[in-house]
Amino acid sequence: MSSTHEPLDQLLSRLWPLQELKAENRVRLAEKAKLVDLNPGLRLNARDEHRWINYLLTGKVNLMSNGKPHVLEADSSRALRPLFGDERLQDYAVALTQGRLLRVDRQLFETFKADETSTGIELEDVEYGPTEGAIIARLYQDCMSNQLDLPSVPDVALKIQRATEDPATDLNDLARIVQMDMAVTGGLIKAANSAMYGGTAPVNHVRDAIRRLGTNATRQLVISIAMGQVFKTDVPSLKQRMHTLWDHSVHVSALCYVIARHCGRLDAEHALLAGLLHDVGVVPILDYVGKHQPDIDPEELERIIARLHALTGELVINHWGLGPDMSLVVREADHWERAGGEKVDYCDVIQVAQLYAYAKAGRNDVPRFDAVPAFSRLCLSEVCAGDRIDPVEEAEAEIRAVMDMLRGD
Repeated sequence: MSSTHEPLDQLLSRLWPLQELKAENRVRLAEKAKLVDLNPGLRLNARDEHRWINYLLTGKVNLMSNGKPHVLEADSSRALRPLFGDERLQDYAVALTQGRLLRVDRQLFETFKADETSTGIELEDVEYGPTEGAIIARLYQDCMSNQLDLPSVPDVALKIQRATEDPATDLNDLARIVQMDMAVTGGLIKAANSAMYGGTAPVNHVRDAIRRLGTNATRQLVISIAMGQVFKTDVPSLKQRMHTLWDHSVHVSALCYVIARHCGRLDAEHALLAGLLHDVGVVPILDYVGKHQPDIDPEELERIIARLHALTGELVINHWGLGPDMSLVVREADHWERAGGEKVDYCDVIQVAQLYAYAKAGRNDVPRFDAVPAFSRLCLSEVCAGDRIDPVEEAEAEIRAVMDMLRGD
């Protein structure tokens, strides 16, 4: 591709998608980049490398992508793109010769990218009080410098995600992972016995629950149930706000599940997870405020959350490696007039679910659920009458089952 003596910021200007950043941000990205020597036979697994965007600078590797081998050489045009795709976590590469790899911090790149888009944060266009203005500025700078403390993905969620990506994993392996966490074990068995999946014979063991649910649903539900560990705080003055956040997320998650299942074009369990995490950016903000300004005025806190939660949410999703569709959800879930694409996406489902929940709660400071572009992309027009969506109203048992599962009731 290039001599490794070339200044890294200049090299980044030729690599996709890094070339899309402003020059000053490429310089900052280059300062954090790493060069790794490759020896013949060294294997790189996409799932282990996901925190980095990797480029082959010199040498040759055998890239196994989507089950097909491909010899990648550093002087090819393909080497100007990342070694691994964002969502192909089962891919791997084996070095065929001596070589060198460039590792770029994925989270930092996504942060710069978000900052440069039209949805970036402009701190000068709104007047803030001295306290909230200072907190917003510090929080924003921590985000930009990759120094914000982010919540860790629960261990059981991380392990189940990796296990389900391994074709050698069997039902007993999944059961052993789920049983690491009693709350997740109970929630998964409850889900298998609930109106969500309509089994006739009761399930009493986690292996039977996984068999009934299937691998994909098991993965999504385990991650969702485990997320209850993330929405917690030890700061007394913020516990009620965190509880309100969790309750809203659980309710929206249940509505997303029912809407996605009715429409049939999106995975219902993935929609459930997306609904649960659409406001996850509030969590690091509450953590930050709890450490630095625990007695903040509630109205100031809400203005800070409104200003920054999309940015911090995208940092969390990228940190956890949950993929671009989840990043889109946290970035645009509250942009009611978003144009979207021709096809329905998970953000459409989250928007309608949120606005439906707000309508039922009597809020009148947001649009009607059927008055946003997202609604027109969902198959709900013929089953919507006035202030109700019939499939949602008729799925009360399923909605209650989802909420009970997530809350551990």
